[in-house]
Amino acid sequence: MKQKLILLFLLAIPGLLLAQDVSFTAQAPKQVYIGQQFQLTFTINAEGSNFMAPEIVNFDILNGPMVSSGQNIMNINGKLEYSSSMSFTFILEATKAGTFTIPQALISVKGKRYMSNASTITVLNQNQRQAQQNPNSNQPQGKPQVITKDDVGGDVFLKAVVDNNNPYQGEGITVTFKLYTPTNRLQIDAPEKIPSYPGFWAQDLLKDATQYPQYTETYNGKKYIVAELRKAELYPQKSGALIIDPLVQNVIYQVKVKSKSPFADDPFFGNDPFFKNMMDDSFFGNDYQNVKKTLRSSPVTINVKPLPVANRPLDYSGAVGQFSMKATVDHTEVVTNDGITLRVSISGTGNLNLIEKPAINFPADFEVYEPKIIDNFSAKGGTSGTRTFEYLIIPRASGDFTIDPIQFSYFNPSQKRYITLSSEKFRLKVNKGHGTSAQSAAQGDVKYLGNDIRYLMESPLNIKPTGNSLYGKFLYWLLLLIPVLGFIVFIIVYQRNMQLKGDAKLMQRKKATRIAVKRLHKAKKFLDNGQHDAFHEEISFALWGYISQKFNVPMSLLSMDTAREQLEMRHVDPELTERFMNTLHDCNYARYAPPGKALNMQQLYDLAIKTISETEQVLR
Repeated sequence: MKQKLILLFLLAIPGLLLAQDVSFTAQAPKQVYIGQQFQLTFTINAEGSNFMAPEIVNFDILNGPMVSSGQNIMNINGKLEYSSSMSFTFILEATKAGTFTIPQALISVKGKRYMSNASTITVLNQNQRQAQQNPNSNQPQGKPQVITKDDVGGDVFLKAVVDNNNPYQGEGITVTFKLYTPTNRLQIDAPEKIPSYPGFWAQDLLKDATQYPQYTETYNGKKYIVAELRKAELYPQKSGALIIDPLVQNVIYQVKVKSKSPFADDPFFGNDPFFKNMMDDSFFGNDYQNVKKTLRSSPVTINVKPLPVANRPLDYSGAVGQFSMKATVDHTEVVTNDGITLRVSISGTGNLNLIEKPAINFPADFEVYEPKIIDNFSAKGGTSGTRTFEYLIIPRASGDFTIDPIQFSYFNPSQKRYITLSSEKFRLKVNKGHGTSAQSAAQGDVKYLGNDIRYLMESPLNIKPTGNSLYGKFLYWLLLLIPVLGFIVFIIVYQRNMQLKGDAKLMQRKKATRIAVKRLHKAKKFLDNGQHDAFHEEISFALWGYISQKFNVPMSLLSMDTAREQLEMRHVDPELTERFMNTLHDCNYARYAPPGKALNMQQLYDLAIKTISETEQVLR
């Protein structure tokens, strides 16, 4: 019995030693300045659980906690030593000056609780930061300077201006990040944080601008010089409260610095009014000193109204705005196998980028190719212009045909109702072309051929016996039956193909994987060439396009929530669903994440291929 107790005690010793060596620490910079972003990291050298973060006040939490872990195995003198670690990282931003303390965090390791140290952080304002960085700047020896009151910094600010805070889902709004300054002695530095637009489809309106648009504006009774730093057209993809993130921008402006007279402290010259005024005004005038300041706009909340369900047309695909439609054909009378071009143009103002091709009922004897999309947009005060769908149609049989009126439905936010536009009915006459059979199986007509009996040979006839006759034998009937069976099979296959072509949604689902693979191949080329932005954009299009095509959901109605709903509706394995959503998240994060923070391009490419392949196997 005693031996068993001793053995248990010896086995428990490594665990006790491990518990004694557990270290749980908090790390953060001792000093930051207002507007600076920094990391607060809690690190433990063991596998922990039930992490409880402290209550963080006086700082804005931009992200976190981001959890990472690692294991290490070392061979020391022939003995394997195992160690592990975990870290929990927060991205914080200082918002006001002062000295603040972040309390301890808690974590459990094998049932025992551990507490980290507290972190004390001093936040400096911009004047204190400038004084630390340049304690002797602009002060030449023998000519000391006196910094006058900073009457510029308090009047330089950023503001996010939105033209509509309560739009409908899919209705375009414009957000403009304006810099207000009372002086033209100002330089715009690199931004510290670029705003993101979660829940919106965004279009940069200043992408091709060579300089910031500038003008004067009166705000709160004071005249300012205004520069538009960023401007975007946003289309909300879901209803509810959506937040436009702030812009954090660095600027450098100049303040007056008055040179101090070297005779100011002289008991004779310094007290003499004549010398004092002469030295200050004539020899020691005003100079300017650069001051760097970090500006931050306020986040903007957009309350998005859902589109009404009542009276929604069955063919509605998400178009929101004010539109007109025009449909034309270049020929109304052709011969078989000649091409006809049908153009459907949708013009107006709204989410033109998200408008999809209209549903058109073509005759079964027409071969129709995927439409060519021609865009002519002018993004000025809203996305406006024309999107044209150009169809190539080839009639394979002769006769008179009609194309039913083409309809396009959209929601007009100003009138708060759905509107359906309709084109005329197109009547097409297709004549028989050269080399075309006199009979048309599709039309079912049989034409009489003039003389139905002709002499095959002129007299005198030269008739000879041919030996044993094949008539009535098994091979005779088999040869007669084969064309009949072949014709029946042809009719079945033909009708099946016509049904598939008529079912646009089924054809769209079948093409989903093929289109996604093409985009992934294109992304691979960008990966090999090191084109970072083009690669992430193509990977994103492949994933979102697969969801849109596979589930017949318009791109304008897609979001993380709708994508998850579509996968769950089809009973996709929860683990695979979660992996698909994580892949979408990683892809979106990689497009805007700072360098080194997201998955590398090869990992993201492999993950996208694996996710789409496994999802296709489940949905097939």
